[in-house]
Amino acid sequence: MVKLTAFLSALLVAPSTLAATPGCGKSPPSSGTKTINNRQYVLQVPANYNPNNEYKLIFGFHWLGGSMNNVAPGYYGLRALAGESAIFVAPQGQNNGWANGGGSDVTFVDQILSQVEDQLCVDQSQRFATGFSYGGAMSYALACTRPNVFRAVSVIAGAQLSGCSGGNTPVAYLGIHGVVDDVLPIARGRELRDRYLQVNGCQSANAPEPPAGSNQHIKTTYTCSNQPVWWIAHGGGHVGDANDSQGNWMARETWAFFNQLGGGDPGNPGNPGNPGNPGNPGNPGNPNPTCAARWGQCGGQGWNGPTCCQSGSTCQEQNQWYSQCR
Repeated sequence: MVKLTAFLSALLVAPSTLAATPGCGKSPPSSGTKTINNRQYVLQVPANYNPNNEYKLIFGFHWLGGSMNNVAPGYYGLRALAGESAIFVAPQGQNNGWANGGGSDVTFVDQILSQVEDQLCVDQSQRFATGFSYGGAMSYALACTRPNVFRAVSVIAGAQLSGCSGGNTPVAYLGIHGVVDDVLPIARGRELRDRYLQVNGCQSANAPEPPAGSNQHIKTTYTCSNQPVWWIAHGGGHVGDANDSQGNWMARETWAFFNQLGGGDPGNPGNPGNPGNPGNPGNPGNPNPTCAARWGQCGGQGWNGPTCCQSGSTCQEQNQWYSQCR
């Protein structure tokens, strides 16, 4: 309890003053199922883990009736795109859901963060959460309650099911929803999006949606005075992944959204609504604004961003759609 209390206090420290996590320099734990106070999660440590490098940390939350083992080891397609550049966590919900009664599930996430960061080297400005359906609702709850802890969330076919304590602090937000979702109608997804359009100071924009039953998806990138907001509507129903000619586009869009966010203060990235701006002043340490920062995207099929890397890193191909500065 003392360690968790200290960890929660550290979360209130200005992110710009955050130091390396206690796990930096330590021998890593093995990947697999871990237990905290009779609750479990799956931990995935990169195969080439270097205890002296700070890694992204990505939480993947399962849907109602699903489990942590449905999310691990693929993590909604993100692990393949990460190319062993991120630590992944798949928590297990109580009764296979995320009711978050009394904030119990948020507390569980705090406990996982404390344990993981005590053992592994995590970039505290690069923590992310995603999930489908109830898992999307849990990711939304974290956007509301832990906006200075999580850099961004990707909510796939979600709704406000896990609560929203707070929800008045900007956080980078991606919403993905099907126009014929008959479980959580798209109107419920728009409600979540609209909260962060307001909180993030985004300009009004036309957000077209594709015809019902089509294989199309349409992305709207809003211009915001604070954190970015993306909204992607697709012609399908209540699904957590969808493919196009290049594979799982939901995974690609989520990974692209996470990756275009530099390090620095999660509550103030210094990005005035231009997610494609490689000169993001929220990403210190990049002396060349035309080059991608370390761990940023630097290539891949359809990529229109920077193809060079800041000093000390090189562009390495992970697959045909994604190359990363490492």
